[in-house]
Amino acid sequence: MKNRAYRIRKIAIAMIICALLISFFSACEESETVNHTDPTINVVQGINYISTETTLSVGEQYTVAIHAEYNGDNMLTNFIAKLNGERYIDIGMYKEVYEDEIQLSKGLEDTDEWEFIIRDMAGNSASAFLTIHKDQNIEYGEIEEFLNVKLGAQDNTEFGSFFSFTDGNDYNLESAYNNQDIIDLVYYYDNFDKLEENIISSPGGNIDDAFTGTYGMSNWSTRNTIRFSREKIDMTTETFDAAANDSILIANTFDYGSGGRKTKYLEPGDIYSFVTSDNVTGMFKVVSTSGTDNGFILFDIKMQK
Repeated sequence: MKNRAYRIRKIAIAMIICALLISFFSACEESETVNHTDPTINVVQGINYISTETTLSVGEQYTVAIHAEYNGDNMLTNFIAKLNGERYIDIGMYKEVYEDEIQLSKGLEDTDEWEFIIRDMAGNSASAFLTIHKDQNIEYGEIEEFLNVKLGAQDNTEFGSFFSFTDGNDYNLESAYNNQDIIDLVYYYDNFDKLEENIISSPGGNIDDAFTGTYGMSNWSTRNTIRFSREKIDMTTETFDAAANDSILIANTFDYGSGGRKTKYLEPGDIYSFVTSDNVTGMFKVVSTSGTDNGFILFDIKMQK
């Protein structure tokens, strides 16, 4: 009897253990298959924002405000904006909440279909949409031209390395230091850092090593920052030269935040777009280059007035 009772107790204990194990693995399986909700994204309404379908003139600037939140479990990792199916902005992050005010301008297409996408670390995503129509009464804007601009590299003593859109003049390092608020472009030759040769940047382009000393960039308190297209524009120099209004500038513009801070390895015939911090768009064409750190660059600029 005693052996039988002992066997019954062993069987009972084994059954309890099995039941507990089954319950444990079932719980684990359930937790592994929980489907978290998607993050959320919205186009924010406001007096200063475009948030619903509307019609704008070509080149007209507007602001879209974005608000996105995570699902409570998975951090937000990417914000993407697509214009007519093409990627226009791609920003990485690691946040619970993402907010941004995006400065845009109406393009040349009859309709701009925007899709704003937020993604999280688990691959969940959500989208918000906005449609902007083109006002058919097109009036393209006038452009400002600065032709045959010649800037010297950092060791050139004949031509200044700094250029101002305000007055169309070049400045040497000392005079640029004393006029920081109007300096927009900087030229130097990189044969000391990444060896990227002919470079056009702006004062905000992290170029301290190119201009040092008392008036060097590290001592500037105002650094205007321009963003440049990350790749050369696929355009002939003849098309650039023929541009008489801002239609071609608008067609090749980009979001300020997605641009690069420098243009590198510049050669004659290269054309780049740029956008100022005030969302003014323009382009420049390299005419010629000469020399290295004591040489110069000759280029043309066309930009919105």
